[in-house]
Amino acid sequence: MKNLFLTIACGLALMLASCSTVTKTAATANVKTGIYQYPTVADLDIKDKVEKEMTWSFRPFHLGEPKLSDAKGNLIAETLKECDADVMLEPQFIFSRTSFGERRLTLTGFPAKFKNFRRATKEDIEALKANDTPNTRTLYNVTKKKKFLGLF
Repeated sequence: MKNLFLTIACGLALMLASCSTVTKTAATANVKTGIYQYPTVADLDIKDKVEKEMTWSFRPFHLGEPKLSDAKGNLIAETLKECDADVMLEPQFIFSRTSFGERRLTLTGFPAKFKNFRRATKEDIEALKANDTPNTRTLYNVTKKKKFLGLF
């Protein structure tokens, strides 16, 4: 009986451990895709400088207190809605607070509305190329320092 059980167990082990090869193939086509578009430009109707303020009170453990980034976004959105504008130019924020007291966020900037959307002319494209000089591109390049063993 033990020999029969041992034989069956060895047979099952061999069946489960047998090698099999799975072959998968795939074919791809060389398809060139891309987005082809022509630049669109628009004029900006810049309005007078505005200043808007938002205040809220201290909340322990920041429960229900807005994050500063959310408060900035909400303040810009409210200002744009009030001024019937599309974008805020040169937004500047001043945040002040007192211990266990009032928090105050002040926004100053120039609301602007897009108008006169049109297809870019040759003059517009040349003006864009003139503004894209190597000196302006290098202003925004950031060099990263290499870390030594992830410590420094």
